[in-house]
Amino acid sequence: MNARHESGLVTASVLAMVLAGLVSGALVGIVLGGLFARHVVLAILCAIVAAILALVIRNFVLERSATSTTPMGIDFLWVVIASVIGGLAGHELAIDLTTPPPLPLVGALSGLVSSVLIASFATTIFMLRRNLSVPDK
Repeated sequence: MNARHESGLVTASVLAMVLAGLVSGALVGIVLGGLFARHVVLAILCAIVAAILALVIRNFVLERSATSTTPMGIDFLWVVIASVIGGLAGHELAIDLTTPPPLPLVGALSGLVSSVLIASFATTIFMLRRNLSVPDK
């Protein structure tokens, strides 16, 4: 596979991951908004859903090119890190924009930050494997 085709796949997967994280975070914020008294808990939950969905989309888009996957433990660690950072950062961004923040905004920003982190992790690993010629499992 040539580098131009791989570059297009990586770009497509990152865009799909970020858009899916934004939309899923907003939807979770709308659906589950009334269940949580604290917006921080909702923000982290939205970030978890967005991170998992972003990984699923990454596997769907990039696996078509026969790239290797990472071990499940690494994916779980990525989700935990991205969810905590994304949830807290999204919550703070929403509070900075408007107080009190609307719940879909909290969810959308949390999902966006979380999916950007997951996309960064996935792209870094993908490019490192390609540049280091790590064999597929």
